[in-house]
Amino acid sequence: MLNPYLAQRLREERVKDALRKAEQARLIQAAKGAGVADQAALHGLLSRIRDLGLSLIPVHRIEPDLPVPQQR
Repeated sequence: MLNPYLAQRLREERVKDALRKAEQARLIQAAKGAGVADQAALHGLLSRIRDLGLSLIPVHRIEPDLPVPQQR
C-alpha cells in the first residue's frame, strides 16, 4: 500500500504530465498552422518551448507564398 502523501504526489505528477503534453500538442499545432505573426509572438513561442523543457531541433523561415515543408 502506498503512503497517502506519495499517492497524492503521484496523482499531481500525472496531472502535470497530462497538462504538459496538452501544451506541447497545442504549441505544435500553433507553429504548424497559423505560423508566427511577429517577433514578439516568436519570442513567446520559444519561451514556452523552453519552459516545457523541449528540445528545438530545426527552425525554418517560410515565405508567405511558399508551401510548408513536409516532415521527413
